[in-house]
Amino acid sequence: MDSHEQLNLFYEIQDKVEDDPNTRVCIECNERKSLVDFTVDIQHHLGRKHTCRECIRRSVRIVKEYRRTHRYPDADYKCPLCNKEHKGIRRNGNAWQVDHCHRTGTVRGWLCHRCNSGLGLFQDDINRLTKAIEWVTQGEE
Repeated sequence: MDSHEQLNLFYEIQDKVEDDPNTRVCIECNERKSLVDFTVDIQHHLGRKHTCRECIRRSVRIVKEYRRTHRYPDADYKCPLCNKEHKGIRRNGNAWQVDHCHRTGTVRGWLCHRCNSGLGLFQDDINRLTKAIEWVTQGEE
């Protein structure tokens, strides 16, 4: 089972526990909303994204504003997490992504796509990240 299937299984279990099948809890704002408040996406459980439209719009505004007011990184810029340069990142389009806290809206800066996606999958949760570090270091012993 890949990570996408595991994530869908998690939300499937969560949704089954919920009383009303016509609502869902947004993974960013933690508010229960009608399914119509979630974008249709057939790859997600129940055919809807797990982030509500309002939270998605908020994130898009934050990223657009940051890109408007901050220059795209220079060619010699390195990702602060993995230390890769632009040429070391295999990606069509923008190599650098605007990383921000989805809870507060605070922009942290530019990260490579992989590092930014990784933080997003952990939902910026320090406890989850700490557990992940502990988990990964088990294999190094």
